[in-house]
This record gives sequence, C-alpha cells and structure tokens, in this order.
Amino acid sequence: MKLAVSLICSVLTVVSAATAQVELVSGNYFPAEFEFQELQKIKSEETIDDPARLSRIDGGRLFSDVGFRKYEKRIYSAGVSGSVSIEIVSLLDFRAAYSLLTLLREGSIKDGPPGDACTTMPGGIRFAQGKEWVRIQGNGVPEDLPRRIGLSVSNRIGSRHPKPPSLVAHLPKTGYDPSTLRYYPGIEAFKSYSGSVPEHLRHDLNFEIAQAHYSANSQTGTLSLLSFPTGEVAEEYFDGLGSTEPGSKSGRIYAKRAGPLVGMLDGTFDPGTAEKILNGIQFSYSIRWIETPAKPATVWGIPAGILGTVVKSLLFVVILCCVSILLGIGFAALRIALRVYAPQHSPDRPERTEITRLKMR
Repeated sequence: MKLAVSLICSVLTVVSAATAQVELVSGNYFPAEFEFQELQKIKSEETIDDPARLSRIDGGRLFSDVGFRKYEKRIYSAGVSGSVSIEIVSLLDFRAAYSLLTLLREGSIKDGPPGDACTTMPGGIRFAQGKEWVRIQGNGVPEDLPRRIGLSVSNRIGSRHPKPPSLVAHLPKTGYDPSTLRYYPGIEAFKSYSGSVPEHLRHDLNFEIAQAHYSANSQTGTLSLLSFPTGEVAEEYFDGLGSTEPGSKSGRIYAKRAGPLVGMLDGTFDPGTAEKILNGIQFSYSIRWIETPAKPATVWGIPAGILGTVVKSLLFVVILCCVSILLGIGFAALRIALRVYAPQHSPDRPERTEITRLKMR
C-alpha cells in the first residue's frame, strides 16, 4: 500500500513540474533557470504596464508614442563583477516594434535571427520580433553571450516573420544609406525622437514617416517619405506645401507626390540630382476582386440547386419517354407499310410463319 501511494505521489510531482515548466515557457520570454551558466542570479526585475511610469526608462517616451502594452526588465549577475540586462517591450504591432528598432540602435539593421530584424552593438543586441522589441546589454561578459541569450528569447517568443512596413520599401534606392533609416508610425513618435517638428512637416495630421540620409554627386541631404490614408489627403497636403517656408537651414526642399505618398528632399541637392532621387518614388494601385459566395436560394424550403437537379432529371425522363414512343410508332408504321406495299419482304408473311403442333394424350 505504501509503495502504491509513493508511486502516485511521484507521478503527481512529475506532472506538476512539467505543467509549471510549460506555463513558464509559454508565459515568460526570459531565459529559464540554469539555461546559461554565465547567468548566476537575478539581481532585480521590473514590470510596467502603465505608460505614465515609462518616463524614467531609456526610450520610455518612444515606447508610449509608438503603441505601448507592457515593459519587463531583468538584470542578472554574471561572473565575478559582470551583469546582463534584458528588456522586453510588448507593443501594439510589428510596425511599432520595427520603429523602435530603427530609432534606438547604433548599427545597421539586418535580418534575424534573433528576431525578424536585429541590430548589434558592442556588448549588446536589439531585435524586433512580432509585437515584441528586445534590448539585451552585457557588461563584463563573454562577447557572444548577448546573442545566445537573444536566440533563446527569440525562440520563446515564437516564429513571426512579418515584413517591414510597406512604406520603407517605397524609399528611392538612388543615393540611399540604409544604415540611417528611421521609421515613425505616427507624428507623435517623430516629435518625441526629434524634439520638434519642422515647418514643412505639418503636425495637425497623423501619418507614417520614413526618413534616411541620401548622397549623390557630392551632395547630401535627408529624404522624408510620408504616407497618408488616401491620395486625396496626400494631394491636399502637397498643395499646402506652397504656403510653407520653401527652404531650410541646410538648403532647398524638393517635394514629389505619388498616390498617397509625399516625398520631401531636404539638403544641398541641385534640381537635377533632386529630381533623379525623387523619381524613384513610385506608387501603383492594385485591384483584387474578392467574391463572397451568396447564400443558396430556396424554393418551398428546398435549396434551388437540389430542386434544379430534380427538375432536370424529370425533364430528361420525359424526353426519353417521348423518344421511345416516337421510335415505337415509327417501327409500327414501317412494319404496316411493308405488309401493305411489300408483302414479300414483310416479316409477317404466311410462309415465314411456323406453327408447331403438339399432340398431348
């Protein structure tokens, strides 16, 4: 009896441990205990879900402006005097995570893993995956540790693989420096990052912005590509540019509209070079017909499709009967005609009739 009770307790213990581990992995993106030998213990941890408390966090104002949901941070002790900081920010969508990646980085953006897109810097790594933006920074730890931790966090978040915002793909390629790309999902994020909004970027409207540095023919400047909800709003904005200041501190501003996109090139470019760069802004509409299947009609409570099949079957039977009757009448008329007009060829002539008599007693 004692042996049976011990076995049951052991099974329950194993099941409980397995359940706890599943819950830990599914609800927590931080590394599991003892997953990395270099991480000794958690020195501090913090969770924030109120945007008002983000002001003391590095980049916290941007978290709120792009679409904040939740902030989590852990600091681990590593080695004798080292430490590792892991920050995971849950956001509204991938556009918000990608925006933070372009704004809070120190190097070029490249495809993951870890994450859908990532950037590295000395002693640290940052990446965006799905709705999460992750920042890992090591101090006094092996050089490859932040990347290995990043891969673990990325695997726990799970596969996402969304594409970068479509606005980024519309940036012209001529003179483009991808290491300077900055993407803003709204004007508030632009204002928080830049500190102010230039006169030619009117901020009474909300729109996506993609910015990058351009250089061509020993001339440099910045291209701001704006995306509006509709072409009509973009046209209204573009027409209103004539009432703003035509120049800037660094030189002239050139503008072009393509559908709902408006590009503004600010710098030392001459008209020919500016036109060559802005001509790379292209936009075309595509139409896709999406047919919604209609509900099947009913007649007398019977689906029209089934009723149509029954009617067609009955009609086929009627036609077949009519054809059979006509063929029977035709054969009968032919037989009568042979008997009257060609009795020698008639199958009913007397000599062809055989009679067999059976005498039964």
